[in-house]
Amino acid sequence: MIANTSQKSLAAVLFLTLFLTGCGGSSESEGSDPSVDGLNGSKSDEKVKLTTSEPITSAPIIATPIDQSDKPSSGTPDTDSSVPADNNTQAALSANDQFSLARSSCGLNGLSVDTGLDDIAVKHANYIKYVFTNSSPTSFNAHFENEISDIASVTGSNNPFFSGLDLADRLINADYGNSQYSVTENIAQSVYYSSAGNFLSTEAVASSMAKSLLSAPYHLRSLMLPTSGVVGTGVVTYTPSGKNAANNKGYVLVSNAAGTKTTTNKTLEGVFTYPCQDVTGTVTALYNETPNPVRGSGRNLRTDPIGQPVYINMPSADKVKVSNVKFRDVQRNIDVPIQLLDSDNDPYKGTNYALPTNEAFILPLTDALKSCESGSNKGGNCGLYGNSKYKVSFDILVDDKTLEQQSFTFTTGKVNY
Repeated sequence: MIANTSQKSLAAVLFLTLFLTGCGGSSESEGSDPSVDGLNGSKSDEKVKLTTSEPITSAPIIATPIDQSDKPSSGTPDTDSSVPADNNTQAALSANDQFSLARSSCGLNGLSVDTGLDDIAVKHANYIKYVFTNSSPTSFNAHFENEISDIASVTGSNNPFFSGLDLADRLINADYGNSQYSVTENIAQSVYYSSAGNFLSTEAVASSMAKSLLSAPYHLRSLMLPTSGVVGTGVVTYTPSGKNAANNKGYVLVSNAAGTKTTTNKTLEGVFTYPCQDVTGTVTALYNETPNPVRGSGRNLRTDPIGQPVYINMPSADKVKVSNVKFRDVQRNIDVPIQLLDSDNDPYKGTNYALPTNEAFILPLTDALKSCESGSNKGGNCGLYGNSKYKVSFDILVDDKTLEQQSFTFTTGKVNY
């Protein structure tokens, strides 16, 4: 699945980073402007509103360097920068805990903190913070540190936190010890406005952004790589350029995970899923992802979201075929319609986003559910019902030989809008 390359010509394979930010770098949403009083997304009835930007996703990379002696292809950073790097370590730990718990709850190894990855993630988070503190980009991919012509003074090597043009260069420049194994990078960004200046804690926002990453199919794949064993995360806050610091606050999360010799050589037998048995507190809805998991269906996720997807993977098999799927609301005794996403009906077949033949997603179609509990869309579609138990069952044909049955229950958290 991942091609090894020399470090000079390291090819970045497009993969799964979630970048949460206001459209076009703005703190206002182009779509609905939900008011929330907590990261569960519940509407506030108070006069003071806390508004968050609508999520946008962009796709990142997996880098797999081999030759540690090679030099970075270009863009060697100035390591003598006197500007101190910021990091909220408790918020970073909150995100790490979400990712590690999701993995260990569902049969994968957890993630240990790696200080080398921490340093890489923290510096890149500060690079992004510096850009949005000092400019309002019209075009910016948070995964890269290239110079952008209309904001050249705060991008590329002019940014005091520049550490490499892309993840590959950042790993090389840091001489990261596990870079011969696959390394992933996930980025999330959110901007909040509060008329009273009352903001959520950075730890709570980081936890929310982590859960959002776990609800987006293509990003979920990245977070649940069986080979990952260590993690490093940076979380920073900032005041968006041109905005009043008393009422506006931005949050950036950068999380890198890597394989190790132990985890890369470990063989995982059987099927694993996320969510899995007894997982609790998932989001209820997915409103946006790039790549779009419902591409070609005519569905606009921003107005017609789907519920928390179910990821299915069997690393020991070459091919699986999922069938006879049931997605049942236990409390209301109703079945939720689903769409199966696998290699046969993959809208990205033949691209870097193509699903392997041993993986699949179950996408709950929640159009008929009246799950929005408050606000202007009360009684509308906000994905699955909040704080509700769902039973998922399916058959899985392994390598065209063996038919197995799988079944589990999970519970959503509060409705997210």
